[in-house]
Amino acid sequence: AILVYGVWASIIYPGAHLPTTALLAIPISIIIGLFYAIFSIAMPRAGGDYIWVSRILHPSIGYAMNFFLFMLVLSVAGAYVPWFTQYVLASILEAHGLIDLAAAVSTNEFAFAFAVVYYLICAAIISRGAKATTKVLWAYFILVLIGLALYAGALLLVGRQVFAAKFAAATGVSYTKVIEEAVKAGFPQGFLLSATLLGLTFTYINFLGFHFSVYLAGEIKEVHKSQIIAIIGAVVVFGLISWLAYEVSYIGMGGEFLGALSYLYAVGSDVYPFGAREPFFMWLFRYVVDPTTYTIFMIGWGAMVLAAILTYVASAVRFVFAWAFDRVVPTFLSNVDVRYHSPYAALIFVTAVAIIFQALWLWTPLLQYFAYIVFGWMIMQIITSIAAIVFPRVRRDIWERSPPIVRARIGPIPILSTLAVISII
Repeated sequence: AILVYGVWASIIYPGAHLPTTALLAIPISIIIGLFYAIFSIAMPRAGGDYIWVSRILHPSIGYAMNFFLFMLVLSVAGAYVPWFTQYVLASILEAHGLIDLAAAVSTNEFAFAFAVVYYLICAAIISRGAKATTKVLWAYFILVLIGLALYAGALLLVGRQVFAAKFAAATGVSYTKVIEEAVKAGFPQGFLLSATLLGLTFTYINFLGFHFSVYLAGEIKEVHKSQIIAIIGAVVVFGLISWLAYEVSYIGMGGEFLGALSYLYAVGSDVYPFGAREPFFMWLFRYVVDPTTYTIFMIGWGAMVLAAILTYVASAVRFVFAWAFDRVVPTFLSNVDVRYHSPYAALIFVTAVAIIFQALWLWTPLLQYFAYIVFGWMIMQIITSIAAIVFPRVRRDIWERSPPIVRARIGPIPILSTLAVISII
């Protein structure tokens, strides 16, 4: 999603410097990640912040917050299916000249059929337990790294001049004209600090989910060590990947050009060569490499999309399992397979809901609340932070039994409370 959200940031905040937003997002995410990791160590249960808020503040608050997240992750999964069919499959077919077939896979009907098949595949993977899911995610991650290496290597080797020439030949619009027309229309020359700080919001969206291991805390060995390593490691690795993707895009295609192209799209300029299609970086990469190389790259990018969907479904299953364990929903949803120790009843339920949500996403406006993803996420984060601040007083019994790292203090103030206040800010 790096190559998509970056364009949206450039469209809404002209003058944003995307590589800088990636570097700024790392320390912010590390602080919040430490907060969630330490809180998870205090109560290492499936369900994560649902458990913490329910036990400390009130069960209804914990459930309401987690229900929103349940709706959110399945909505995002529904949004990502068209990303794979339209952004990946259709783009690969177009690169090979198969225009009619590309149009066929871009339809809602194909997206829904693909979604049903892939959700069933996800269910089969998750039903084999956490280890099987982890292995598949590692395979996806390797494909992503291969795609990233190809993207970075090609942009650095081919260079901006070759890209500019191929872009002009394919679109009929010169590289310099894009910049000149954007400046005439009001595009700011040079990068702006204010736009960069505002554009950080879109980069941070990419980071959301770095703490999802808290929802599987009950299945993690040595959670007091593993949780911190996993969350902080994920933030640092992803942050560097984001920075690299943006930096090589700026070097190989030109940061000013990418911003100008996004600006022309935003203002609806006649010079913009792609009509209603956004200037996503992975599509512009077509003008750098041959169709075969582009296909390999897009397989890597598509692996990111499929991995995200698998992660969201697996997380939603843990939400439902935690609810059922607390008898918030029917207890049969907490039934666990004896052999693989997977919550099969919750898995069946989530798979069915995901398929229904996919249809709602494709053919109705009912899931338009997706636009409020960041606002809702911040509310959840604030509620969780408040629970952490009052934790030592409200649930002193759990607090005093918590590992030393949870009860650590800076002077008279618990580190967990300090991190919670920063997370609210």
